[in-house]
Amino acid sequence: MNITPIMKHLLAAATLLLSAANIQAQNTQVAPSSAQDEWKLVWSDEFNTDGPYNPEVWEPEIGFKRNHEDQWYQGENAWQENGCLVIEARREHRENPLAGKDGEQDWRTARKHIEYTSASLTTRRSFSFLYGRLEVRAKIPTASGAWPAIWLLGTQMPWPSNGEIDVMEYYRINGVPHILANAAWGSDEQYKAVWNSKRIPVTHFTDKDPQWAENFHIWRMDWTPEAIRIYLDDELLNDIPLSETVNGSIGGHTNPFTRPQYILLNLALGGDNGGTIDNTAMPMRYEIDYVRVYQRDDMGMPRDSIILSDPCILADPDTKLYYMTGTGGRLYISRDLNLWRGPYRVAETDPDSWMGRRPQIWAAELHKYNGKYYYFATFTNNDIKIDTVRGNVIPRRASHVLVADKPEGPYRPMHDKTYLPEKQPTLDGTFWVDTDGKPYMVYCGEWLQNWDGTIEKIELKPDLSGSVGEGQILFRASASPWSREVEDGKVRPNKVTDGPYLFRTGTGRLGMIWTSWIDDVYTQGVAYSDDGTLNGNWIQEPHPITPPNFGHGMLFRTLEGRWLMSVHSHKNVSGRYIRVPHLFEIDLSGDKLVVGKMIEGDYKP
Repeated sequence: MNITPIMKHLLAAATLLLSAANIQAQNTQVAPSSAQDEWKLVWSDEFNTDGPYNPEVWEPEIGFKRNHEDQWYQGENAWQENGCLVIEARREHRENPLAGKDGEQDWRTARKHIEYTSASLTTRRSFSFLYGRLEVRAKIPTASGAWPAIWLLGTQMPWPSNGEIDVMEYYRINGVPHILANAAWGSDEQYKAVWNSKRIPVTHFTDKDPQWAENFHIWRMDWTPEAIRIYLDDELLNDIPLSETVNGSIGGHTNPFTRPQYILLNLALGGDNGGTIDNTAMPMRYEIDYVRVYQRDDMGMPRDSIILSDPCILADPDTKLYYMTGTGGRLYISRDLNLWRGPYRVAETDPDSWMGRRPQIWAAELHKYNGKYYYFATFTNNDIKIDTVRGNVIPRRASHVLVADKPEGPYRPMHDKTYLPEKQPTLDGTFWVDTDGKPYMVYCGEWLQNWDGTIEKIELKPDLSGSVGEGQILFRASASPWSREVEDGKVRPNKVTDGPYLFRTGTGRLGMIWTSWIDDVYTQGVAYSDDGTLNGNWIQEPHPITPPNFGHGMLFRTLEGRWLMSVHSHKNVSGRYIRVPHLFEIDLSGDKLVVGKMIEGDYKP
């Protein structure tokens, strides 16, 4: 059935009410109704547009991946059609590009040919969450050899200590079709998991509905600090207490299900569990109508579990909430700076503008001004090339402003399609109202084009809907006395300017934090205007103001009136390079910004 977007949202509301009623009916004690009991949609993909899936959300796995499976994974075996994501397994025959490598000691390289292809899509780089309700409506293939799945993996530590949740697996056990609902975590032995697994013969469902295999069904996981509960069409399949899911010694006796997980959708074939592949059933289609994640107000991710570049926090006294955004066009919401709901998608760009259908979104900031909320961000359209400098092809990239009536958005474009010159790559725009009462954008001119990055200003229209006049350079990267790089054997200031953010000290002095590099270490410094305006000469402080590997900072005042700085740092987790937000105490009472201690653990007002 082709379900329209409106029908989908109506179904979502109805399903949510039925699910809530079902949960209450299964509990002997029902908590009093409160706002915290309400499940709120925080993330979804409805797959409503025919064509490619959204590459900003779903990342395809490539190659032979796991479990000695027969299929070669590739992105082209998945697309959107008639309101669904389609994952198609095909019978193909071609050379294995990995064949013969590693002396054919590995099963992936021992195979001379690819005989089957399919797709596995993940949100590893775009979305992960901690606690909540995952709901997926899908129709699965049930032929012999099919192994469709809906599952999650942790973002930290190697498998299985990172944790695995199988909301749905289907395959044949001793020739008998089964639905499985599992969780796995680490033991004292490397790569050996501890499993809590439930295997339900498909006849349990087909006895009640002979057409079960031809229909769509709703798989659901309710994940709380107490348990993981997995449902199929509101029937509880497995109830896994988190008190039992503690890793062994290799995982440091931690609990992987108190850390975020990301989503995987895949159709495997054969391998260790899929069984003999029925070639007459090819091609096999796995159809996913939607993927939705809900949370309650008492759920969310601890700050130290969020992966986010360029974190910017707005404390809004009207809603008494904190709103954090950054790179990726997502928004997190918190009551206390410790537990964050989301991420929500909040940036809605114009596909007919220079940004294209799916621009990259970097370094977003939120600013409240004259009763509205503004979203300053860098947008990149890699399909448009504007220049080539020293062999570097430069795509269309520019700072731009979106607007919303509420801090949670949605943020949409205003009148002007262009704020900054079309042929100049710009980034990391921030907002400032100067002593002349006029609003300005302060931004970076990218070093890849000018080879000595700039920080510039441009006047904005009174409603911020566009720019006025031309940009003016405030200073260049080479003005820094603290950054450095080695070029042609010589030590010189680094070329990069990044992340400007403006503030005034208690004495009224105008300052700007900004970021560059010391060799390969991300570092933040500060400059001060000699006349208290954007036009003044900018005097650079001689030393960085944050510890090594911390940068792209923004300042905000908490709801209690305390100044803090949000920054990100880099780290390597199981071979994956990630950026993590942090908070530092800030003192602005004197003539200079003074960075205090980093807030570790929970923030306490």
